[in-house]
Amino acid sequence: MLFRDDLRQSAHDAFIPLAVQAGVDPKDYTVGAEWIKDDTNRLHIVQRYDGPDGARVVLKHALRPVDKDGFGAILEAHQKASTALSGHDVAGVPEVLAKDEERQSYLMSFFPGETFLNLCRKNEDHGPFLHSAGAWLGAYHAATFVQERPFQPKFMLRHMHRLSGQVERGERKILGQKRFVSLARDMGSYAQDADGHPGKVSSKHGDLNAHNILIDGTRAVALDFLAPSTAPVGYDIAHFLLSYVQMVGDLDSLPKGHVLPPDAMQAFFEGYGNVLSNDPMVHFLMRVQILTDWNRMSDKKTLSSVMRFERIKKIARRAFA
Repeated sequence: MLFRDDLRQSAHDAFIPLAVQAGVDPKDYTVGAEWIKDDTNRLHIVQRYDGPDGARVVLKHALRPVDKDGFGAILEAHQKASTALSGHDVAGVPEVLAKDEERQSYLMSFFPGETFLNLCRKNEDHGPFLHSAGAWLGAYHAATFVQERPFQPKFMLRHMHRLSGQVERGERKILGQKRFVSLARDMGSYAQDADGHPGKVSSKHGDLNAHNILIDGTRAVALDFLAPSTAPVGYDIAHFLLSYVQMVGDLDSLPKGHVLPPDAMQAFFEGYGNVLSNDPMVHFLMRVQILTDWNRMSDKKTLSSVMRFERIKKIARRAFA
């Protein structure tokens, strides 16, 4: 498609000065692999450039949205995380080698791993990969720890009530809206144990999912941070674990009252280490994440989105049973 050719040309135009800035000759490098994100809000490309003697670098280039301040904040979060995990044995973030905020582009070091999602799709036993992902997130939260404070679920409860009100008034259309409203209205019953629970607060990745953790053996790196912010650690945990169970988790082994199969839960938290698998804040936020994703995915039309939404509904039936 023409727009993809334009995107690739724009990325190449951005790569040349970035390579020079990073001290490598752009003429010696060619694209070895690429990934494109194209939806209503975003048009991004990530390319791996292969050079002499096995040298590799990775380019990230964003055309949409055009938001240089927003892009700069995302880049800042990436750099802060890279610094926080510098020298860590099992967890890292690729080093930024060169950047151009005007072109919404940056060049980073290459990491040879595969995505968490691909590894789970290729292997029946997901335990080692969940452990590695948990270890990465645990290291990140430990390295960026801010404070411990009582968890306040009231903010998410207000958000759920606001969403359900919009659905009831016809301002928001989602599939299965009667069931959604019922669950959203009842979220307070799941917040009781979490209310006031001592919760750890750290830097927030913001969009940690099964696509953007790369694993190589026992070492993992993460990508695609959102702008710098802090939050209770349960937000990142819930976001990641729900992306896992929605995409590749074994729903047939999901007991009633659970969001994740118990063995998957155990593997992740054995790697994570900062809070326990029975943490009430985490369990409340995982149920909030189910409804958040229900709302977000129900109007998507692609085949993969439709299939994922069907899995969300099945998870909800088990989790809220």
